[in-house]
Amino acid sequence: MGRFGFVARRLLQTIPMLFGIVLVVFLVLQITPGDPARQIAGLRASEADLEEVRQELGLNDPIIAQYGRYVGNVLQGDLGYSYKSRKPVADIIGDRISVTVWLLATGVLMTLLISVPLGVVAALRKDRIADHAIRGFGLLGLSMPAFWTGVILLLLVALPTGWFPAGGFGDTFGEKLRAIFLPALTLAIGSSPFIIRGLRAAMISVMESDYISTARSVGVSGGRLVRRFVLRNAAGPGVTLLAIEIGYLLFGAVVIETTFALPGVGQGLVIAAQGRDLPSVQGYTLLFALVVVAVYLLSDVVTAMLDPRVEIDT
Repeated sequence: MGRFGFVARRLLQTIPMLFGIVLVVFLVLQITPGDPARQIAGLRASEADLEEVRQELGLNDPIIAQYGRYVGNVLQGDLGYSYKSRKPVADIIGDRISVTVWLLATGVLMTLLISVPLGVVAALRKDRIADHAIRGFGLLGLSMPAFWTGVILLLLVALPTGWFPAGGFGDTFGEKLRAIFLPALTLAIGSSPFIIRGLRAAMISVMESDYISTARSVGVSGGRLVRRFVLRNAAGPGVTLLAIEIGYLLFGAVVIETTFALPGVGQGLVIAAQGRDLPSVQGYTLLFALVVVAVYLLSDVVTAMLDPRVEIDT
């Protein structure tokens, strides 16, 4: 079966996990205080009006029937209707998702541009000045909350220079890049320390292994040794750490988008939660969970492809 069997097995393992996620998201609406019919019909609605709404939404049906209907709708891409705007939740999320994709893609790119060179230098200069300086930078990045970093960048960079907007998302490609730069940098400052520490530790472990000593003994050294043997074998743990960080970046986007007034799904989740728009909260939560599962699945597959030591036949 080899790698194809490994990928197929991992895909099958995610199916019960996805049904569990949908169940948890569905139960959130059931245990949340408040009457959905009242939220839709309004505070002054009569009991007859409320009963009509309940019949329309199927709220009087057994909970098993409601769950089955919810799963069926989700499989068809139907996430229900917003209590506030009465628009399909899928359409509301669709209008916002491109902003968050921009933010995450740019944030991951900046994270790699910062963390990979610094992680390599820290490993190659272990216990020297450069290593201590990079570890100090990492400690500083870890100690700064994302919202605080974002506010500092707004006050020290965006407002004095005018190079970057203090909020919103532009229309042209250039405007989008300028709008997303500081929020993505905020994400990268917070996530880079984990990748730096993980890559440094993985590279040091690889460099102390026997086969690296063997490679050195036959004359392989310098950049060729690092590129061909050390980085390749240290990439597996790095990919796993990056996948974990993408999960954190996704939830960090909620804070970052609110700080920089970016109209993404993170800001949409905050607005929906503040307005008790539960179908929208369900939709955003389900989206976040599915993305995290997809990223972890992809990281397992990439790790298996990069690192031959990963056993894929069991």
